[in-house]
Amino acid sequence: MHKKIEKINKHAAVNVHLYGNALEMTNFKPRKQRIKPLSKDHYVDLATGEIKNYQKNKQRIQSPENLRKTFKNLRRLIIGNFKAGDIWITLTYRQDDDKPMTDTTRVYRDFKSFWRRFIAKYGACDYLSSIRATSFW
Repeated sequence: MHKKIEKINKHAAVNVHLYGNALEMTNFKPRKQRIKPLSKDHYVDLATGEIKNYQKNKQRIQSPENLRKTFKNLRRLIIGNFKAGDIWITLTYRQDDDKPMTDTTRVYRDFKSFWRRFIAKYGACDYLSSIRATSFW
């Protein structure tokens, strides 16, 4: 997927991301702050002055926009931390009842156990981990 490259006005504000051999420049659009966090549960709506509760989503479902940002940041991490010749693995597994794993606490615990055994066998190395829900057919 190639995007049209546009020239940037020399006076424009931009975000610059340097990772690996890649330089990414994006338009910077300052936004006016709409809320002010007060605690982990409350915030002030700056337009009205009302104190409101955060709406917490118990399911780990993200909006398409948040997913796009997540994948962009993950891509930057991968490009910035890995180079040609590095070895990588993808680990996947299911629950005992053959359904997709949904218990993130267990995922973290199982990965920690796996990583200890991996280091014992192959020696210390760096890693990048990301938990991603997958659907199985």
